[in-house]
Order: sequence, then structure tokens, then C-alpha cells
Amino acid sequence: MSAYVIATIFVLLILLAGYLFLSHSIEKRRVQRQRLITALRARRNSFRDLATGFPAGFLSNDLTALLYRALIDCCEQLSRIEPKDPTHAEQFNLYTNLLATQKDNSQQVRVRLDNPQQIKEAHGLLQELHKFIMQQSTLKLINQVQTEAYVDQIHRLVLQMSVDGHVFNARQSQQVGKVRLAVHYYTLARKALAAENAGHGFDKQIAQLDSVIAKLQEKADATPEGAETPAATTAKPAAAVDGPSKEWKQFDEENDKWKKKQIYD
Repeated sequence: MSAYVIATIFVLLILLAGYLFLSHSIEKRRVQRQRLITALRARRNSFRDLATGFPAGFLSNDLTALLYRALIDCCEQLSRIEPKDPTHAEQFNLYTNLLATQKDNSQQVRVRLDNPQQIKEAHGLLQELHKFIMQQSTLKLINQVQTEAYVDQIHRLVLQMSVDGHVFNARQSQQVGKVRLAVHYYTLARKALAAENAGHGFDKQIAQLDSVIAKLQEKADATPEGAETPAATTAKPAAAVDGPSKEWKQFDEENDKWKKKQIYD
């Protein structure tokens, strides 16, 4: 009888261990599934905002197509994970049609953002796109030539938005009569372009800034010291526009890390 009880207890312990292991596995899969859903939804929302939330012409044709393909992939994965949610299939069809009907905007004049909040928002979304491109490159889903082309386009966008942020602050300073402060911001914009002008692609913009700076400097020299308010020499840029330069540095650091990794690989 005691042997029977011992055997029964032993079987129950095995069943309990099996139940606990199965419960742990199910919970682990549930957590992993939820994390994947959350990540896919976050990527879909970010890329949707970047692809459709800014004026046409802000992004290049290549980056727009990349975003649509990423959105299609997100919706396809979400449809498999959550088949009962019809919005995933609807969005899959939407972005598939947008990609198919995308017009070539290579001849379209590039649109710049002049809203500080939009500039700040675009910086964050471009950071997410940059991370996605690095992931795709690591997984060998895009080759090195494609990766470098995408990164270069984002690089130029981030640079231009940083410059536009300085120009925005300069114009705001001019409007309130702070000429010296305006010169300061225009000079920051010029320095940002000059630092990336090894190929002389920004010569025209730099020349335009030189002309504006020279005229304002002449006006500032003709203005007696102290004629401007003290804030003219000590004010900081608006918080909404101050972010780009920090994000620009972060983008460069991430890009340098990726380049070093490619060399070692």
C-alpha cells in the first residue's frame, strides 16, 4: 500500500512539474507575442506618421517607398498574429495601393519644414527609420549599397532640418530687432553646412548665408552697443528647435558605430 501511495505521489509530482512547465511556456509565449504586437504597432504608427504626416516632397521617393514596404510588412505580421482584427488587412491593402500608385517625385522641389514642432517630431521619426534600416542591414534584408543610400538621404534631411531650425531662430530674432542674435543663429546654420560640405554640395546655401550674415553684421555694427536688449546676446533658441542639434549628434554617433561594425564584419 505504501508503495502505491509513493508511486501516486511521484506521478502527481511529475504531472505538477509538467503543468508548471507548460504554464510557464504558455505565459512566456504570451508575453513574447504581446511584445511583438506592441513593437509592430509602434513601428507602424511611427512610419505612418512619417510617411503621411508631412508635406509631399519632404521625403525622397526612395524613403517613402521604404516606409510603405515597412508598413506593409508590419500589417502583414499583425494580420497573422491578430487575424480577427480587420484593420490590419485594411491597412495592408491601403499601403500596398499607395506603394503601387506612388508617383516619381524626383523632379519635385524638396519641401522644407518651417514649423519648430514639426521639425522636432520629424527628427524623432527619422531616428526610428534609421534604426529600422540598421536592423534590416544587420539581417541582410537590404545590401550595403542600399543601406548607405538610405542613410545618406536621412543624413541630409537631418542636417537640413538642423539648419532650418537655426534659420527659424534667426528670423524670429530679426523680427524682434535682435540683429546680433540673428547673426549668431545664421552663423550656426553656416557652420553646420560647412562641416558637411566636403563635396561642395552646399556651396550655394553657404553663399546665401554669407550674404545674409554680411548684411546683418553691417547693420549690427551700425547699431550702438546696448541698443539691443540684453536678451539679444544671451537668449537661447526655442525649446522646440533646440532639439535638432542634439539629435543630429546622436544620429552621427549611431551612424559611426554602424560604419565601424561594417568594417569589422
